[in-house]
Order: sequence, then C-alpha cells, then structure tokens
Amino acid sequence: RWGIDNTKVMLIPPDEYQDAAIARLLSDMETMKYLRFMTKPNGHTPEDAATRRKYRDGCQINNKEMVNFIIALKKSQIPGSIIDKIHEEEYFEPRNIPIDGGSISVDEPFIIVGCCGLSSVNSHDHSSEAGIILDARFWRSGISTVSLYLTLEYGFEYLNLHRIVLLTTGINVGMRGWMENVVGVKVESVRKDVIYMGDGTYIDSWDYAVLDNDWYGHSKQSLLERMKR
Repeated sequence: RWGIDNTKVMLIPPDEYQDAAIARLLSDMETMKYLRFMTKPNGHTPEDAATRRKYRDGCQINNKEMVNFIIALKKSQIPGSIIDKIHEEEYFEPRNIPIDGGSISVDEPFIIVGCCGLSSVNSHDHSSEAGIILDARFWRSGISTVSLYLTLEYGFEYLNLHRIVLLTTGINVGMRGWMENVVGVKVESVRKDVIYMGDGTYIDSWDYAVLDNDWYGHSKQSLLERMKR
C-alpha cells in the first residue's frame, strides 16, 4: 500500500470505500472524453470498480507490474473556483490511511478526484507506462500536473526506472501539448488504428517516452516550475 502526501494533492492506496466514487468517474462522459474505449454503455457500477480495483491490486502485489494511486484532495486543497461544484455527499470523513511504512493522516473531509499510476512495470528493462484519469471538473486546475509529477518522480527516483511511456490520442490536444511543452519530449511514434472504440472504429495512439536523462536533465525542473504557478 503505497501513498504520497503532498501539499497540493494526496496519492492514496485504492480501497473498498472508494469504489462508488471511482465508478462515478469512469461513468462520467466528460471525464472519459478522451478514454471512450474504457467506458460502458450503461456506465460503471461500484461492483465494476471493485473488480477493477482487485485486479489492479493483484498486479501490484503479486506481479509487481503496477503502482496504483487514487488522487484525493482535502477540502482545503480544492481550488476556490471549483469548490461550489462539489456535492456534500462526495466528501469522505477524516481518517488515518495506512500505507507501507506508516500512514497518511487526513484531518479534514476529502474527496476522490481521479486515479493515476504506473502499469506494465518491467524490472528487467527498467520501463513502465504512466497514466491518469482526472475528474473533468479539475481539468486545467494544476492537479493533473502535480499528480503526474509525483508519479514520474516515484518511477524514476524510487523504482529507478529508465523509461516511462505515456500514451494519448490525436484528439487529446491538451495532453499532447502538456507532454511537448511542459515535460519537453516529442512524440515518439503514432501507432495507427491500435485502439478499438467498441463501435467498429479504431483510433491512433500517440506515444511519448520520458527517459531518466530527460527527467533529471529538464523535465523534473520544468514540472516544478509549472507547479509554482
């Protein structure tokens, strides 16, 4: 159970009490705008979210192939421009969240706004993929930058990875711009028709890679400077 307590966000371990919140995120069409291939016609149920969580937990615990984080915000961390959009029933009560080597003490109500982490972790090649799903209400709030910064930092500086890949699509201009202008890496390849949308159509995958020399050479500092804004 891994977690990171940052002044702007908390990355906490997945748990059963979060299943309904994750199901809502995966069912929100605006949040999943660029991830339609992960959606279901009738949305995700808490049971679907539980199945997903247990599978990913198994990949993390048994095979060491994943690092799973839930993105959470304390009430005091929610940007003022967004807080009125949060419904009272979305808040969780303060609690002590166990993680390996200690705990994260949450002393005020908090909400779940997304998930992020690493997948396809390959200890032999020192490589992985990183990804994020963030509540659309928090797009352009800086939360995704902090969350992905912490994920990349964990991969490069704790797991000592050499290469972390981030995948997106051609229509996700915001993510592509973030990778190129903030992280400072160019698209490595465009794989044609590799993502099946479930409706008989396929879309391209735009693949970006951050190497450890990118991270220590410029990407880390660029992200830190972006987070100061």
